[in-house]
Amino acid sequence: MLALVLAVALTASDEEAYRQILAADDAMMQQSAPRSWSQQANYRARLRRVEADYKHFVATHPDYAPGLAAYASFLYDQNRHEEAVALWERALTIDPTFARAYNDLATHYGHYGRAADALRYHQKAFELDPTDPVFHYNWATTCILFRPDARQVYGWTEDEIFRHSLDEFRKARDVAPTEYQYATAYAESFVLWPKADWNEALDAWQYCLKVAPTELDRQRVCSNIARVYLKLGRVDEARKWLDKITAEELQSLRQALARRLAQ
Repeated sequence: MLALVLAVALTASDEEAYRQILAADDAMMQQSAPRSWSQQANYRARLRRVEADYKHFVATHPDYAPGLAAYASFLYDQNRHEEAVALWERALTIDPTFARAYNDLATHYGHYGRAADALRYHQKAFELDPTDPVFHYNWATTCILFRPDARQVYGWTEDEIFRHSLDEFRKARDVAPTEYQYATAYAESFVLWPKADWNEALDAWQYCLKVAPTELDRQRVCSNIARVYLKLGRVDEARKWLDKITAEELQSLRQALARRLAQ
């Protein structure tokens, strides 16, 4: 949420107040669930303060679309979905080029059986702002999960849906080249496509190896590279990558792959 771009219409003091509200909101979302009665009471009191700050801010800045969208996200997290949707729609009335509001509405639509609308709104988001990897990622995820709706919206065949989805996953990775999440999302998607290009998948997993944040993640990537070599019928290469898996947590996976190699 802190990544929302502040409009130049805000004064310096208003901008600082807005940032403080966002920071308080983010702190609330990152807090672990309260357990005791006193913790729960304190949490509810803090929620009320944050909401009061949002209400005051949007009342004094009714045409500031990022503020409306931020407040909408806060309400959505409290399961006040109808109020949130109304605010996102209001934000888009004020600023029809506000990509974040399209993305957030699309996510809501995807959760509530409106996958076709989710696809259109996610697409609008990445067209308006192609520099945000999450917009590409969200469209690709929705497209690959709701293929009948994608076929209805775009008129694509099953193979075209997979191809476009993979291309958008790759764009997300390329926009955020050091983010392991996007690199693995692209690489993992090949297994869903019956006609996947396994050489392309191999390149995708080799890329993941370069950005894996931990040794355990690296070894997980090695297991996937071994799988791809098996798909390609290159058993010797698969065995070499399997030998790189030494972590105790991955031994059951290693044994399963070894059994496939032995067949």
